[in-house]
Amino acid sequence: MANTTIKLTLLLSILSLISAHAATQCHQKLEKFTRFHFYVQDILEGPNATVWEVGHAERTPNSPSYFGIVRVIDNLMTAKPDYYSRKVGRAQGLLAFTDLQEMAVTSNINFYLTGGKYDGSTVCIVGRIPLAGDFAKEIPIVGGTGAFRMARGYALLRTYSFDHTINYGVLEYTLNVYYVEEHLNSVV
Repeated sequence: MANTTIKLTLLLSILSLISAHAATQCHQKLEKFTRFHFYVQDILEGPNATVWEVGHAERTPNSPSYFGIVRVIDNLMTAKPDYYSRKVGRAQGLLAFTDLQEMAVTSNINFYLTGGKYDGSTVCIVGRIPLAGDFAKEIPIVGGTGAFRMARGYALLRTYSFDHTINYGVLEYTLNVYYVEEHLNSVV
């Protein structure tokens, strides 16, 4: 009986190793890197506004940092700062003013790419963006869809220009994206 148990345990161990080896042969993952550079057209007011306030706290009007304001965005992404340059996608997401002391938003933005080899794919950023200062803001890339499943990396954001008279801004983004390109091999 003990001899049979040892043989069965040994057989199960061998089958487990064969199965693990076959799985790694079947599904190879290759990490890739790409960098995107584009501009986001941020229209805060008017009939064509792409940033809408959808909520705020009762105490928000008394807050020096706009704490409690929640906005949704659906902004045009362009290849150049000019609104009429080549369209490359949409920046869609949610911004919430979440700092009691200073102007800062917590963002959840999906960069939806339209056209080219990444058509239909998204890259997602989530993080804190301080609004004061002329320096580049860094936001983590936490995922994506399509070609960018399991994406990671970071985005750099700069305000390219802002017209206070019409509340229209152009934001410059550089996305440094690591992602997994999957290849399925058939196992015979």
